[in-house]
Amino acid sequence: MVDVLMVEVCVEFEVIKVLSDYFLMDRKKIGCQSRLVEDLNVDSVDIVEIIILMDEVFDVELISGRIERWSTVGDIVDSVLEVYM
Repeated sequence: MVDVLMVEVCVEFEVIKVLSDYFLMDRKKIGCQSRLVEDLNVDSVDIVEIIILMDEVFDVELISGRIERWSTVGDIVDSVLEVYM
């Protein structure tokens, strides 16, 4: 149980770090509740870049059906966890 929680926290931290580096934002301003379009101004090009970054950082191939439903940073974290664990 503790190991799963640690993995979840680490994945969340790393996703937020990647996004803050990509968007040149303070990582404290990004959380799982942050909305991709409304808060981070993500567009379709950004989505492609985020997918590539997540694939590289976590060495996973994200599930496209899940990506289509992304609306928050938490959705990205969940997508990574789904294929990572």
